[in-house]
Amino acid sequence: MLSHPIIFDYLYTHIKDNRTMSNNSFLCIIASLLFVLTSCSHHDSLLNEMERIREIGDENPERAIAMLDSLEMDTRESNEYVRAKYDLLMIRLNHKAHHVPSSDIVIKKLVEYFEKEGSQVEKQEATYYAGIVYRDLQDTPRSLDFFLKSLEYANGGDRCDSIMLRSTYSNLNYVYYGVQNFEDAARMAERELSLCKQLKADCVVAYVHLGATYLALDKPGQASSCLDSAYSKIKESNSFSQNQASLIYLLSHFSKLGATQEAEECFSHIEINPLEDFTAHVCVAFAQYYESLGKPDSAAIYCKRVLDDGTDLGNMYDAAKILCRMYNRSGDTNKASYYAEVYIELSDSLDFGKRQELAATVNNEYQYHLDQKKEQTLRDEKEKYRNTLLIVLLTAAFLAVIAYTLHVRRRNKHLREIVELSSALQRVSDNDKQLRADIEQKEQELIRSKKSLEKSSNELANVKGELLRVNAELSDYSVALKEKEQQLAEKMEQNKAFIKLLHQSELEGTAEDVVQAIRQSCIGKKNMRTADWKQLYQAVDELYPLFKDRLLKKLGNFTEQQMQVCYLMRVGLSKPQIQNMTNLSRVTIWRWVKKYDWVLTPDDAAEDSQAD
Repeated sequence: MLSHPIIFDYLYTHIKDNRTMSNNSFLCIIASLLFVLTSCSHHDSLLNEMERIREIGDENPERAIAMLDSLEMDTRESNEYVRAKYDLLMIRLNHKAHHVPSSDIVIKKLVEYFEKEGSQVEKQEATYYAGIVYRDLQDTPRSLDFFLKSLEYANGGDRCDSIMLRSTYSNLNYVYYGVQNFEDAARMAERELSLCKQLKADCVVAYVHLGATYLALDKPGQASSCLDSAYSKIKESNSFSQNQASLIYLLSHFSKLGATQEAEECFSHIEINPLEDFTAHVCVAFAQYYESLGKPDSAAIYCKRVLDDGTDLGNMYDAAKILCRMYNRSGDTNKASYYAEVYIELSDSLDFGKRQELAATVNNEYQYHLDQKKEQTLRDEKEKYRNTLLIVLLTAAFLAVIAYTLHVRRRNKHLREIVELSSALQRVSDNDKQLRADIEQKEQELIRSKKSLEKSSNELANVKGELLRVNAELSDYSVALKEKEQQLAEKMEQNKAFIKLLHQSELEGTAEDVVQAIRQSCIGKKNMRTADWKQLYQAVDELYPLFKDRLLKKLGNFTEQQMQVCYLMRVGLSKPQIQNMTNLSRVTIWRWVKKYDWVLTPDDAAEDSQAD
């Protein structure tokens, strides 16, 4: 795809170099090319987005409708094909969302357009949704006509939408069944089941349709077989919640057949309460079930609910028929006559005879349409041969125009390449100048950076010197702090010695001789004699009457030296003083003093206070 600048450059050059060409024809060709090139990508993007919305609509149609609405403005400005695809997709999504159409205006235009311009698959889809629209509008003949046309397009071409074909068979079964054409309804149900098996799709609905049709044809054996197959498929897949609609139809048909056990199994898996969330055909199915169980009162409740609603003529017809039959069986002739009259009125309203006549007319018209189509096909083949020669001639002329256009385009391409190379050289030159200027600027910045770095180095050296000076001051402060700590420790020792002197003064007050001997011995001027030791023991015992008993209790067996150390500790002597008096080693004194530190424990102090 050419970009817009290249397109305009091409147009300018082509007009300049082709002055001999006819102005009108040339301008028409150029205008067509321009229109195609500018609109093609926009149309493709819209179609791609609609295809994505179509896939989303299979799972969430309401969301897809909202997404499609957002494209309406762009679509209305596009070509007729895009608008037709948009309208057809909107009809499809509304059908998926169970929105009933209000008119057939849009679908009629779509069928007319796609039958002329669409592919085989698009024709199949347009006629199929026309059948859906007319079915929802209760126009049975037109619905049947378009479903048959969709079937013809699906089976008459090389390609078709097989899922839509299966749905077409299903809808034809429904329409034929509604007009009581049960033979054709059975034929369509058989084709639906066959196609489901070929596609390996879920066959439950197809079995239900075929079973219901066989039941209407009074073939209970075949009907029972199909209905049993449908229920078996549901049971095997354990998909009861996903097949609620099929279970309701199975309940109705099993009840008609008198298959009570199968009906009870289906009833046990139905999760709908039609009286709370009213649905006419579910109420009729429940009424048929209770009637088969011999519970007329329960059946009557559901039938009367359908008649009271008064909106669904078909189910009202069935409900009145059931009530008439039950009251006639129970002998209540008044109610039986009343519901018989209702039954007849509804039968007239539905007009089954008219429906059958219209359906037969549609079938005859469709057969006539097939015969006419064969004749038209022969005429179309003759016309096709006449048109082939004209197409070949036009194609040759078109190819010649394309060849000439490509030649001119190639020449213009070379000229543009030369211009681009010149521009590239100029850009390289400009870049080289700019690069040199940048290099000079970087060099100047590098010189400034070096100067700044030298300045920073000097500042860093000054900071290092200041840091060394601070570290030296910190070292001095540390030494001074240690000296202060040592002085504080000495003060504490002096305080301890002062306390000990207080104890010594107490001892001196009672035994001056003992104290004098201890002082002399402490300073090494006198050795303690046995008598001195005894006087010490006696003086301490007088000051601390309970000390000796506690000593015996703590130590048990002890030596004379151990006893001396303990008494000296008790009078408050320091370790060096005890060493001078006992002549023991410093290590022994230190170990014993630590071992016997309980001599002056708080308990002893309390004991001494009591003795004082």
